[in-house]
Amino acid sequence: VTELADGVFIACSCNHSVGDGQSFWHFMNSWSELSRGNQQISRKPVMIHASEPIHYIPTKEEVTSIEWLAGVREHIFHFSRKAVVSLKAKANQQGEMEKGEISSLQALTALIWRAITRARALEAEQTTNCWLAVEDRRRCNPPMPEEYFGTCIGLACATSTAGELLGQELGLAARAIHEKIANYIVDAKEEKLKGLLRERRPRNPAAFFGRGGILVAGSPRFDIYGNDFGWGRPMSSFNEPAATIDGKVVASQGREGIGSVDLEVCLPLQTMRNLLLDEELREALASN
Repeated sequence: VTELADGVFIACSCNHSVGDGQSFWHFMNSWSELSRGNQQISRKPVMIHASEPIHYIPTKEEVTSIEWLAGVREHIFHFSRKAVVSLKAKANQQGEMEKGEISSLQALTALIWRAITRARALEAEQTTNCWLAVEDRRRCNPPMPEEYFGTCIGLACATSTAGELLGQELGLAARAIHEKIANYIVDAKEEKLKGLLRERRPRNPAAFFGRGGILVAGSPRFDIYGNDFGWGRPMSSFNEPAATIDGKVVASQGREGIGSVDLEVCLPLQTMRNLLLDEELREALASN
């Protein structure tokens, strides 16, 4: 907690092995409740002990150091509630969904995936992956409590070539993302997790990106601006990325509250400069 001349800055960090974004903001929401003078929190965390032991823990010497890219820049793109509603409607109209509906985040993900692909000037035949963090609590069988404190997320991946992605309308890219999430299966992830418990090979978290890929993490559903510590509503929020990885995108609730979305994008300097000039992205932001 840092006191400033005209306000207060509160920072908190959490290792991802301890908790995911939902758990982190559950903690922050509870902390702010107690800070306001509440005697108890409204949503108590649920702790569930692991049923599978970790078979192997790498030694310090075995864990290779990771050199993050130099010259990577971060930029926050703010989408108002109006801009998000407009983009979602456009994606659903173009996507011609037979079942279900493209969500706001899926539409935004398609937009930023296409824009970053253009900014990178990828060859038409080059493969590009769009990885999305998927919340698993309600998808487990039986479902996990929403208040479960821990990490309960998986990854879904939409794949395309740069030429195919940019040669079609935004709605078709959004539909591909929607279908990957709709068909996401937790059972397969459970077997992968059990395999990781026995794995002896340290991993670089950037390895699965591949050249030309992006990872979209976070969620605009997390209650960020409802965190009143007794001094009123927050004026701003910033999610410091755990690693400066080329292509990492963090989605969070915008300062307008429910309906608005902030996308924090991490890219090399020249790619970021190209992204800031992207016409489709600028058009979407103009709706603000």
